[in-house]
Amino acid sequence: MKKFLTYLAIIFAGVICVDVVVRLLFSFVYSHVPQGAEIRQRYKYEYYDNEAEVLIVGASRAMFCYKPSIISDTLNMTTYNVGMDGAGVVGNYLSLKKAVGTGKVKVVVYDCGALQLSKRWNQGKISNYFPFYWMDSDVRKVVDDFAPQEKWKLYSSLLQYNSCYHDIVRTFLEKTQHDHGFQPLPYTGKGFTPWYAKQVEKLVPDSMAAIYLDKFVSLCKKNNITLFITMCPGLGNFSSSSDFLSEYAREKNVEFWDFTDLEELHHDSTLFKDYNHLNERGVDIFTPILAHKIKLYLNKDD
Repeated sequence: MKKFLTYLAIIFAGVICVDVVVRLLFSFVYSHVPQGAEIRQRYKYEYYDNEAEVLIVGASRAMFCYKPSIISDTLNMTTYNVGMDGAGVVGNYLSLKKAVGTGKVKVVVYDCGALQLSKRWNQGKISNYFPFYWMDSDVRKVVDDFAPQEKWKLYSSLLQYNSCYHDIVRTFLEKTQHDHGFQPLPYTGKGFTPWYAKQVEKLVPDSMAAIYLDKFVSLCKKNNITLFITMCPGLGNFSSSSDFLSEYAREKNVEFWDFTDLEELHHDSTLFKDYNHLNERGVDIFTPILAHKIKLYLNKDD
């Protein structure tokens, strides 16, 4: 029995040692992933440009469809894109919360839509933030809200970094470059048949997502940040999202701009990567229009 307990203690000590080594190794590697790697897109709220005055926030439609350099040149304000592929409103809120701590942010452009307000995109993506659980009280609050059962698992580094082992190693080697958080989708010259997906008649956000959308808007107002809720161009049916956000923006007294059916793009599918995302040529048409509209709004009282 004594021998068995000795072996058990050795195994237990070995597991603890491995866990400590994993924590030290991956926290170091995670913090030193080359600038521009995909991992910094997925968790980029930790790595935004802390001099940014204009912040682009959202999911993949923000990440791929808003070009910071054009906005910077038009507004003469430093701009950074913290859009994250697959991010729900919870991730968007964390990005904003981290950024406003600099005191530099004056304008937020928030590309929002139905999926960002769904339970699947918020609760399902919560593991993306596990590496920050013990570092950031805001992350702890979000994880505890959406997945309280995960708290005890996160005492283990093996589980804490479980969602990103592959990405850390792969992107550390790839060193993908980006333009202030923006990653263009290539122009191929090929068109496609638009998919006008049927949507529900009325968008009803997940209850917890709705709470974090309110927190997002309140955080902007509290910090005197001008907020523009937007929907970038697409070749699908976005009416339910547009109707909900239009009404929500009126209630909250913030701007909502719907560009989903932008006339200047002429429904030209060669300007899109797919029905939901512009390619680099489409972005170069859309972003100047957005930037000019922001400039007019900011200067309306001059």
